[in-house]
Amino acid sequence: MKYRKLGNTGFDVSEIGFGTWQIGGKRWKSLSREENIEMLRSARDLGVNIFDSAVVYGQYSDNNGYLQSESQELLGEAFKNRRDEVIYCVKLGQFDEYTHRSDYNPQRIVDQFNQSLKRLNTNYIDIALIHAPSLAEVKEGKAITILQTLRALGKVKAIGYSFEVEPEHVKEAINQDVNVIMLQYNLLERQCESAIQKATEHGVGILVGGPFKRGYLTGRWKTAEDIAKEEDDYWKWNIKYNKGKVERILKDVNQYIEEVGSPLGLRKKSLEFVLSQPVASVIIGHRSLDEVKENIQNLEV
Repeated sequence: MKYRKLGNTGFDVSEIGFGTWQIGGKRWKSLSREENIEMLRSARDLGVNIFDSAVVYGQYSDNNGYLQSESQELLGEAFKNRRDEVIYCVKLGQFDEYTHRSDYNPQRIVDQFNQSLKRLNTNYIDIALIHAPSLAEVKEGKAITILQTLRALGKVKAIGYSFEVEPEHVKEAINQDVNVIMLQYNLLERQCESAIQKATEHGVGILVGGPFKRGYLTGRWKTAEDIAKEEDDYWKWNIKYNKGKVERILKDVNQYIEEVGSPLGLRKKSLEFVLSQPVASVIIGHRSLDEVKENIQNLEV
């Protein structure tokens, strides 16, 4: 595993990171809780040191009706005796996994932060990010002020935002007192390229999510009918309401596969493309240890 500097945070992060949306949520349940915990530990043994979660990943109501996060619980159990070996990136602000509704009220953010500490079995967070705010909310700056206060209190080491494909959000955010930005960037969505450069010039560390664009760039599917077979309700929704868009994306994907020769070649090209930019780590939603090993090997070849 190779490591890169995460801006001016002082963190050296693995080029391959681990996103826990899939294993924590109801969307992917092929592995048991114990198997997921073992996969997380094995990924760390292979060199992965940055693990990304959000309070809405694997969201469920406990016996008291309080919303919990299974992804954070898995991390807390996996690394309760290895806390100094991992870097936790936690996203705050959303309160519904499926609708992506958010509430950046200071009390809610602080509460989510404190609950995250408990679930992760830790007394500090390495990186805390405001989860998917609008451009207006970024400009307002209220939410990031709460994280700046937590950083000043020593509860979190680095702070910032998590965005989708939103270059204007990035350009606004880097003028604030932030350390890290997570954004979406891949072969099919290149809009943030100049924003990555600008953020780097400001000393802001960049984490990239979605290098495979929700699985499109893995080469798993050739047609919309292939995707329709997925049990994941996310894909059922897309096939029902956005089938034309899905087919257009698959056309581009199939062209890439023809160019590189195989789905494996596409996955390698996708990672190399992202890491050719001045980004620190690619956060991937691994669903098996074989996927972790393949992604690491693709960067070694």
